[in-house]
Amino acid sequence: MAVLLLPLSAWSAEKQWAVVNISSCFLRAAPDYESSCESQCLMGTVVEVTGSDRYWRKVNVPDYKGCWTNELALALMDEAAKEAYVAAQKMICTARQSALFSSAWEGAPIVCDFAMGDIVRCAPGRRPGWTQVLLPDGREVWARSSDVAPLEEWVSSRRPEEDTLVSFAESFLGTPYMWGGCTPKYFDCSGFTKFVYLMNGILLPRNAREQIHCGIEIPFDFSQMRPGDLVFFGRKASDGKIASVTHVAMYIGDGRIIHSSQLVRVNSLRPGEADSYGRTPIAVRRILGHVDRSRFASFYYICAD
Repeated sequence: MAVLLLPLSAWSAEKQWAVVNISSCFLRAAPDYESSCESQCLMGTVVEVTGSDRYWRKVNVPDYKGCWTNELALALMDEAAKEAYVAAQKMICTARQSALFSSAWEGAPIVCDFAMGDIVRCAPGRRPGWTQVLLPDGREVWARSSDVAPLEEWVSSRRPEEDTLVSFAESFLGTPYMWGGCTPKYFDCSGFTKFVYLMNGILLPRNAREQIHCGIEIPFDFSQMRPGDLVFFGRKASDGKIASVTHVAMYIGDGRIIHSSQLVRVNSLRPGEADSYGRTPIAVRRILGHVDRSRFASFYYICAD
């Protein structure tokens, strides 16, 4: 399926679109490599392009507006190409870390990185153990068949449950912390909780200060808390209302949390224990069974709605 790509110099008064063309797209506060990384996007995410500065593009992504990324991270498209891209059948990367190859054998040159959650379009080619796919910019590449799944089947197979959330989160133990990180290579605190829930079929907002409004409130009481509950830290005002949210973790049972703090790790919420986190939560929210999942399947295209 051909995609009409716009030259990087193309610009008009009409709305401009692009699709993230690399496995982990950094989104910065300003068009400068020294600017802070505010968030990240997975390959295959549709973004709205709202401005340019040299080789930078200002974009709105599904859960962050007004950030900047390098033009080489994007495949620019017109409206018709974007609509065709959204409608096309796709595959999702299910391996934590993989690669896309120029041809169907392990010794072939690697075209690009490929990570869990990345989206590519389907292509007709098949070889034993290999599946041909299309990058957002239209290049034909090959993925290990064991590393991809048809997107629609994968979406319909998501069954978020307490044990699957915990085991999935624990598979990322030791992953480095990075401010703005929300892909398998690096996580900040809310990027980690967002990704864990995303890969299990639930769409959460990007930041902890937004996630605290999801689901229903649960008392900070181990007898009432369940694995998968989100545990928030910050500061309360003198009237008891929440004044600021500075950190989020996921409860895994037995008074323990998993979170991205320096790296993805497990800590106790019980004071005095050797691995105690040493902070008292300001709120606990139950997500499972209390968040609308209707928009989950369209997360990568919300900007295109």
